[in-house]
Amino acid sequence: MSLELKPKQQSVVDIINDCPEVDTIYLIGAVGTGKTDIAASVGIDICDTFEKTYWTVFRKNISTAKRSVIPSYLTMLDRKNFKEGEDYTYNGQDYEIKFPNGSKIGFVEADETKDRSGQKIKGINATASHIDEADELSLTMFTTAKSRKGRRNTNGQPSIAIITLNPNDVDHIKEVYMRWKYGGNGKYEPLPLNIRVVEFDLSDSWQMQSDIDAMMTNPTWWVERYLKNNWEYQDESKTIFRSSIFAKAIVKSYEPGRKTTGYDVARDGVDRSVAADWENLTLIDGSITKDSSEQMETGKQAEWLIEHSDNFSIGYENIAVDGVGVGVGVIDGGKDRGAEFAVFKSGFSPDPFLTFDDEPKSREDAERSQELMAFNNLRSQVAYMLAMGLDSGKVKILESFPFLNEFIKEAQMHHHEYKDKVFVLESKESIKKRLGKSPDIFDSVLMGFWLQLKHEVVMEWGGIM
Repeated sequence: MSLELKPKQQSVVDIINDCPEVDTIYLIGAVGTGKTDIAASVGIDICDTFEKTYWTVFRKNISTAKRSVIPSYLTMLDRKNFKEGEDYTYNGQDYEIKFPNGSKIGFVEADETKDRSGQKIKGINATASHIDEADELSLTMFTTAKSRKGRRNTNGQPSIAIITLNPNDVDHIKEVYMRWKYGGNGKYEPLPLNIRVVEFDLSDSWQMQSDIDAMMTNPTWWVERYLKNNWEYQDESKTIFRSSIFAKAIVKSYEPGRKTTGYDVARDGVDRSVAADWENLTLIDGSITKDSSEQMETGKQAEWLIEHSDNFSIGYENIAVDGVGVGVGVIDGGKDRGAEFAVFKSGFSPDPFLTFDDEPKSREDAERSQELMAFNNLRSQVAYMLAMGLDSGKVKILESFPFLNEFIKEAQMHHHEYKDKVFVLESKESIKKRLGKSPDIFDSVLMGFWLQLKHEVVMEWGGIM
């Protein structure tokens, strides 16, 4: 094999080989340190070594798995010199990797909003399992997924669960991380002998130093938690999108109402084109029409938006498209096809008529809102209103929103400051310069939310329409 594991990654393999009492291994630690890769490596080796193994990989959303964990497994097969068609086959329709000895790796969705109480996955009889980004799963789905191993082990395969996560949820912080770090000190019980924790740090990373340096420019709280493994760090002073506001915004259902969509546009390069769907003040769904590795003409993207509008009964005027740069091509493409999309320009002046209420503001109310808070541009204003709406409980996020964690991370990465009593959100261009990619999920969400704050009655005030 051409793959060479680092010491921390090799230690995971050693635990499985040398410690038969261990049946659960938690892999935690800094982003980009190969936690998913080593889980994939272990699963592939077990499937290749023991015939008729069923290695099950659970992820909350299969749509996310297609862009993350499945490519990790296929890349690991390539790094191990496995040849597709000879040493394995991949069925993209069933999300399964099959081996000539009858073993297979299956990728399974574990979303409680689509599988109440985990009834569907209760029927899975697995040899061993990998639960990826376990902190995304509800406690019910996590517990059910973890219980499915040890049911096809007639050929000597280990019954092991490898769980990869950043311990941000309450349950894993309390029951795993704190017990592992402080167990036996009187306040926390130590972990049982069948559970091991392996923590990865930046020295284990396979990323280029330039990529790590770029991530180091993120807000202090993000660097402390996601790069330095300080999971107890709570300082979020540079972001208005504090962790606590998201925790209380997640809902399992929503009331039908006015539908809007925000669309952030890219044509080629590393950026993506992303749509975010709202119904009333609940963020319900999202789509990636152009991934980072693809090219897609703006006219084709306009056609996709028109079809999306028709399929889900969203008026063209309720679809907001980024009106800067390549977004103009989508707007013009819509016009050429009879669709007038709403135009969102981040640099526009703030709109004092934006409101959470069902009715438009009066001129007096608009004047009062302008006095209470000043913003440098429309993007800053809408972002501020989104944060305040999440904090107050007016704005909700559907638990099944496919880019939930990515949206939260992108939102929290934005710095903010006050200049001469004016609220200034860090620009999209600045974020892209720091991170090497656009905060496309965040911006699509903002644009769809903006339309929820606007109303049909247009009023003129202070030179702003």
